[in-house]
Amino acid sequence: MSRQTTGAGAPSPGPDEVTLVARAQDGDLMAFEQLVDRYESRLLGLCIRMLRNRTDAEDIVQDTFLTTWRGLDSLQDPAAFKSWVFRLASNGCLDFLRRREVRRTDAVDPDDMVGESATGPSVEDRAETSAAVRELDQVLITLSPEQRIAWLLYEIEGQSYGEIAEVLGVSEGSVRGRIHRARLAIVEGMKGWA
Repeated sequence: MSRQTTGAGAPSPGPDEVTLVARAQDGDLMAFEQLVDRYESRLLGLCIRMLRNRTDAEDIVQDTFLTTWRGLDSLQDPAAFKSWVFRLASNGCLDFLRRREVRRTDAVDPDDMVGESATGPSVEDRAETSAAVRELDQVLITLSPEQRIAWLLYEIEGQSYGEIAEVLGVSEGSVRGRIHRARLAIVEGMKGWA
């Protein structure tokens, strides 16, 4: 496959997201695949951090994109695609955690989950060997799912309070409170690393 290049020989960025969403809404599967390529690793990383299990995270991401494809016509504003797809994945994780909490018959050994990451092998290798990262991972487990998702969207995904509020369907004040409480718990849990 040949790529278009700009005058300097660098690959062109391709169509903007709104164009891809509009094309996908018209049934263009290639455009939808480009959207999947843009968001798959980010959503997978978020879901792994939320669920602490790669297989479950992959299932949530797959369901998210299936739901996205099926519901693409219902998206009124193509510019809202990012918030929408993050909302679907976040809700999928929260629903999964609620169901798991209700079923709590299967014990999960946290030591089996340490070091999961979807941001690339070098980050995974560093996370597995870093005691501080493992400690942070253990502290994140203690947060409520609502605090954890807000903190991850803010600190890892770099989303604004407004974007997170839109993703989670809550007020910005609620997002600020969740992130604040998460930070306090992390600081307390990481005291030995200061």
